Amino acid sequence: MATLKQRRGKWYARVRWYEQGKQKGKQVPLRTHSRETAIERLFEVNKFESYIKSGMGFNFPWLSEESHTKVKHFTVKNAADQWMKERQYRCRPNTLKTNEKGLDYFLEFLGNTTPLNAISNKSISLYIRYLDKIGLSDTSINIHLRTIKAMFNYYLKLDVINKVPLIEQRRIDKRDPIYITDGEFESIMKLEWLDIFYKNVFLLYRDTGMRLREPFMASLNEKWIDIPPESKSHSGRSIELSSELQSIFTELKFWLDKGYGSELKDPGHHFSKKFKKALKEIGADSSKKFHSLRHTYAVRCLIRKVPIYEVKLNMGHSSIDTTEHYAKMNLKRAEQDFPGLRDSSKR
Repeated sequence: MATLKQRRGKWYARVRWYEQGKQKGKQVPLRTHSRETAIERLFEVNKFESYIKSGMGFNFPWLSEESHTKVKHFTVKNAADQWMKERQYRCRPNTLKTNEKGLDYFLEFLGNTTPLNAISNKSISLYIRYLDKIGLSDTSINIHLRTIKAMFNYYLKLDVINKVPLIEQRRIDKRDPIYITDGEFESIMKLEWLDIFYKNVFLLYRDTGMRLREPFMASLNEKWIDIPPESKSHSGRSIELSSELQSIFTELKFWLDKGYGSELKDPGHHFSKKFKKALKEIGADSSKKFHSLRHTYAVRCLIRKVPIYEVKLNMGHSSIDTTEHYAKMNLKRAEQDFPGLRDSSKR
């Protein structure tokens, strides 16, 4: 907290902090000889202590003709830095990474010195065009717009700004889940250049519905994969494995901890890239990607008549509504893409 300091009979509020091991400070003149008045004004300074430390300047009532404290100069860069600092202890690493990416794009477009309160509806509209121009998908654009809107709402609550510019999500029409057919998967399994290790890993993902990076944080306890709350679902869950999948998971964990995977900066990107190459090799539709294995798991489960609530639990969906999206597709038509499941259901 800021402390009082008296110089030549006048009082000042002294704010001190450390950056990279070095002490820094700022003194705010309280413009009074009275200790009682100084204490009252110190209380007002302490309301904005964290923002002063981030480089923000303020016009306090005793320093201007304003009736209440106003931000003197608060740039988009100030806002982004302070907001991220506030979030770092209460948000998950992946969320922070997503927020940081969205803010990077925002700063690239606007520049670091643009005042936060100068951002208008037109600024946001031009920013969206910029995201379009650099080739981001509608989904990615919406993710970054949510980041920007959350930051503006944060500063609105703190009275740093008077209003939030209009930030509307792009409408995305819902499509049927994009899955990998039995024929496509069998073709991938027959690729001579693809190592058996990767073929087994793809099988593990298809038959468990795990997200790309969930196996990296999961552990095997007897025949159960235990996925911790750090995953995207924000709650722990367990998936039962067959003996074959148990062996594959054990091999995958060894590869991640002591094998080639331990040398990679991002094993998940490595798997995704390898799978995309396999899809291209077999001539699959370009809309299919690694995440399609997760969709495939859900579709296969529902064709096999697995209860939808069990599918929800295994996939880690926060709401049954998400799982029902799979149930709303034409499963009768999808059965034709999984002849093995169709034939076994008739026995």
